[in-house]
Amino acid sequence: MCNDRLKHCVIDQTLELSPEFIKDNSEVIPLLFQVLLLNDIDVRVEKISDLFLNFVEHITPYDAALVYIWSPGDTWFCRGLQGEIPEEIEKGDIFTSTIRRVARPLLVNDVSAAGIESQELPMAFSSMIGLPIYKDTKVIGCLELFRMTGPSFSVNDLVLVKHLLLSSENILQQVISPHREFDEALDIRMDIPQRHVLLEVLHQYEELSKRLSFPLSVAIIEIEDRNKFGLYHHIPEGVRTLKTLAKRIHDGLRCYDKVLRYEELSFFVILPGCSSQDAITALHNATLNLGADLANNMTMGIATLPDETQDAKGLINIAHQALSHAKKKGIHMAKFAQTGSLKLTNLSLELRMKKILQSGPHVSVLNELLDLFRIQCQADDISLRYEPPGYAVSWEGFDLGYINHQGLSNDIPEWIATYLSPAWAVSLGVDTDIRNWYLGILSTASILSDLRAGYPMGYSLKVADQMYTLAKELGKGDIQASQWAHSSLAANLGYLGVPTTIFTKGEITPFDKKKIDAHTLITSRILKDVAVLDIDSEILLYHHENMDGSGYPRGLKGEEIPLGARAMRIVDAFNAMTSPRLYRFQMEPQEALRELCSMSGRVLDPDVTSLYVDLIGF
Repeated sequence: MCNDRLKHCVIDQTLELSPEFIKDNSEVIPLLFQVLLLNDIDVRVEKISDLFLNFVEHITPYDAALVYIWSPGDTWFCRGLQGEIPEEIEKGDIFTSTIRRVARPLLVNDVSAAGIESQELPMAFSSMIGLPIYKDTKVIGCLELFRMTGPSFSVNDLVLVKHLLLSSENILQQVISPHREFDEALDIRMDIPQRHVLLEVLHQYEELSKRLSFPLSVAIIEIEDRNKFGLYHHIPEGVRTLKTLAKRIHDGLRCYDKVLRYEELSFFVILPGCSSQDAITALHNATLNLGADLANNMTMGIATLPDETQDAKGLINIAHQALSHAKKKGIHMAKFAQTGSLKLTNLSLELRMKKILQSGPHVSVLNELLDLFRIQCQADDISLRYEPPGYAVSWEGFDLGYINHQGLSNDIPEWIATYLSPAWAVSLGVDTDIRNWYLGILSTASILSDLRAGYPMGYSLKVADQMYTLAKELGKGDIQASQWAHSSLAANLGYLGVPTTIFTKGEITPFDKKKIDAHTLITSRILKDVAVLDIDSEILLYHHENMDGSGYPRGLKGEEIPLGARAMRIVDAFNAMTSPRLYRFQMEPQEALRELCSMSGRVLDPDVTSLYVDLIGF
């Protein structure tokens, strides 16, 4: 490998922090010193590399990073190369050997002009920087950062990263040890279990499963005989055995399935698009390929979303329960349904609601909707019946039947009866207007979403009524005014897709807030194929956008926000302020009006706000 071709990329100038440089880069300079705080953080050693590369990313953005340590032993780790790591990458590349030889930084502004053969490059990129890592005065490794697109790296970037490395010298030494093994697929070391990163990975599959409405199965595979394969006789050899075993399991599955090292001698398998039965078949075939001797020393627990749970944490918990059941019964494989612990309270509310709205008139569909109320209210039973006891329901003088409710306060059946009765009448053939079926379902579902989000019952109905009146005041016809009302009635259905754990926990994290904010997208998904209701999708998606661009989900500004969404933002804001919530008291109407006016122009459309204030007339 002829490293002389990179002579023109070697930086010989002194990369120091001059007063002018500090002044010009005042926003990021504090990060050079904050990295020193990592010395005092109680964190797993194996996560130090991730934390260090996070600091680097804040100093200067990059698409991929490689860190090589060649003293005291060959070690490397990477970031941003998941799924495309070259086989020979652990041996270094043309930049690694150059830095090792000259002990100076490298700057490749334009790889196409650098005169390097494409087969010599570790990956496709547009620009890169490389810096030596020192221990005392000796070069013991290097850091390489790559950008695939965008602006080229500069000497300015080299200066910042160099001083970050100097501040991080003690930190990096903590992760230096000989003979470490790394997982080629995950940017995570293979010589430690990956349980601490599993939830983050699984969340991504959970979101994809809900967005595309496909099942997601997982399995925990545990090796029973710890000594049979010599895994503890020699640690590096044991790691290689585990790594090979993970690869062999994956080879028997589909290319997009994932196998992770989980606990000490177990693996976690993620099978997108697989029902529990499909997962059993796939895992049976995969383990058979390992040979009977090894397959018979494995025990598996299988769990599936949405059939048995509604979020990623639930999947992990019930997979453990299934594994425990298999071990207790002495069988090699068990799914959660076999444990006898299956409860309908774990079903995905979002997917069930989508199915309900897409179903035709039938009493069984209404009972399915009432079961969602049972789950939300933690009642013993809520169902329709034709004989007492129960809450009597009639429609236009016709006795429909009774709502049987156990473990539920009396006011909820009254609300349900009022808005479910048109749909019940259609399902019995008493009414033939199919629109009453969908409006009855939608109105009842809105009460459920109000309960889910901690609003008082009827909140969405109140907003819908005011939206109809506001639309008429804005000069809209009956058809469009009704469309706005129906859209605002449905706007909070997306809360059904937010995991229950978020609504029941004490403190909401930024990650939780992001999930709650996604309810607008979830609502749009739920109602995507329900054309009969004539819903305005723009109201569903953008009713939390702000005039100054600070809203979500897209950060639209001003008139980029559709008029219907701007109108609902105002109606929803006022009613939210004047309604009691779990975490605060309600405002008096006059106080809420003052708050509304203060938001006008900055958050709310000023013209529509003025019209709405005149309309409500407090």
